Amino acid sequence: MSRDLFKWSKIATAYAKYRPTYGKEVFDTIINFCKETNDSLSLAIDVGCGSGQSTIPLAKDFDKVIGIDVSVKQIENAPENLPNVSFRTGLAEDLSFLSDGTVDLVTVAQTLHWLDLKAFFGEVQRILKPGGSLVVYGYGLAVLDNSKALEVQNYIYRDVLGGYWDRGRDKIEEHYSSFSLPFPEWRRNDSFKIERSWTVDEYMGYLSSWSAWHTYLQDHPNSDAMELVRQRMKDVYGYGKEDSLQEKMKIYWPVFMLMGHKPLSALK
Repeated sequence: MSRDLFKWSKIATAYAKYRPTYGKEVFDTIINFCKETNDSLSLAIDVGCGSGQSTIPLAKDFDKVIGIDVSVKQIENAPENLPNVSFRTGLAEDLSFLSDGTVDLVTVAQTLHWLDLKAFFGEVQRILKPGGSLVVYGYGLAVLDNSKALEVQNYIYRDVLGGYWDRGRDKIEEHYSSFSLPFPEWRRNDSFKIERSWTVDEYMGYLSSWSAWHTYLQDHPNSDAMELVRQRMKDVYGYGKEDSLQEKMKIYWPVFMLMGHKPLSALK
């Protein structure tokens, strides 16, 4: 797995607070996909779990859910004291704490592009039960409801931060179209999106969770680029001095899903 992009506490906190979360329909799709080849919903492993946004929704359907992430700071921001959910730090490519053929579902949200695919897929093949499922999913770049606002977003995303995104960011932009799963007849689902209605300040909180921004600040600690974006966005949306006049931004992120089953023929 990539280096720890969330080693700074500020970014891990912003990630937990502002990152968009997937809708119920995404997790219903995951559960229904699992049930196509497996009646058991005993154990799910969420790889690259962050602070638990993609982990917690699995808890209502599975007897046990384990979230694993390389970032200590992310795990520190994950919820505690959930009866059937636990979190741990570790590498996606080393799941040796799990026995062969014991897992019903492996999920990977917004993380696959950071992984050593050969090593990770080898571990997935090892730990999944025959008929178990691998679901890889994520969301693309935010789409805003105003063309001028999109220009401002492109300014910070490409012009300012273009050289600071971690390797593989282009894979997110192309919705993992160049990836495939190591199982026959795996399939895609591109029918969902995450929708939000935010104030500019809420949107700026989301931008502050971008890993590239925090990497950029290491080289430019006094940068006012984000403050410039905030002001330009407020100008675009006609913000006055009174909070009551603040217009909400309509935003959506396109969701992409890759889903595959370990063949039942893998039964020994």
